[in-house]
Amino acid sequence: MQQAPATAQPDPLTLPPFTALVAAWGEGPQVEAHIESFKAMRWPGAELIVVAGGKDDTYARAKALEGDGVRVLEQKPGMGKQRSLREALKHARHDLIFLTDADCLFEREVLQKLFAPIVEGRYQAVTGGSRPLPSQAGNPLADYERAREVTFFANHPAESDGILGRNAALTRRALEQAGDFAEDVPTGTDYHLAKKLLQAGHKIGFVRESLIPSEYPDTARSYLQRRRRWVKNLLVHDPQKNRAALIQSAALAVLVLLAPVWLLLPKPLGWVLLLPTLAALALRYRDMLRGGASLRTLLRVPYFTVLDQIGVLGALWDYYDPKRRRKW
Repeated sequence: MQQAPATAQPDPLTLPPFTALVAAWGEGPQVEAHIESFKAMRWPGAELIVVAGGKDDTYARAKALEGDGVRVLEQKPGMGKQRSLREALKHARHDLIFLTDADCLFEREVLQKLFAPIVEGRYQAVTGGSRPLPSQAGNPLADYERAREVTFFANHPAESDGILGRNAALTRRALEQAGDFAEDVPTGTDYHLAKKLLQAGHKIGFVRESLIPSEYPDTARSYLQRRRRWVKNLLVHDPQKNRAALIQSAALAVLVLLAPVWLLLPKPLGWVLLLPTLAALALRYRDMLRGGASLRTLLRVPYFTVLDQIGVLGALWDYYDPKRRRKW
């Protein structure tokens, strides 16, 4: 009788113990899926520290799942992401720190790929990308952002000048040299951390194959909120570097949003003013085709392009309003 082959065991070097730090505010049922996905990995020695809160029942939901490597702390109103991560770090037991968001799902293969450059000693800080949650399959707006990211990730160099806060890892030494979340940062915590790492002399490796499942904006409102925040943070944390590029983006946004007006102008002036709009559409369709976007997504590209331009102008409006500038 032939003996069945033994099941291959994962290499312990690819499963280093780590501590995941997560700030969860107003996540509701999503925090449960997040914690359950962590437990499902059965990663030896791994721990997840969630600082949960909000006007809903996020803290109660998370607290009910505490145990098996999961620790839940309460996030008080006004703490924000930076202070929550600072509090979570006090309880971290491991030298390898993983940063992610509560609307993401843990996957063993994603983390193995992300951790590899640190385990091999090539970097002390790395970041990867993301992809929509399986439940968002077929949503045109999530598919639009995913398809654009395919081109971005494919062309991204081996090192990054930023980090994606929902999929990043670093050593305790690197984090300590970057300030251990000590500074109060009301918005753009990921951008701020990347700057501190670079200032401390740490290169940030980019692992394009590590794509964590994450909840993507799938409505116009949620998409605009995130785009406005991201663009605004470029000015908040590095105005000298980004101001000129964002002014150019704002000028393009105005030209695109006024496209119907240019059609009413005499030729060839009207067509000349339409050129930036046509160029913007051409670039997006190129990204959609490269990224394998669905037909439903392709048909909505002009609408999504308009949303992009509204997001840029909204970000500038937020930046120049002192109250909105510090808003998450």
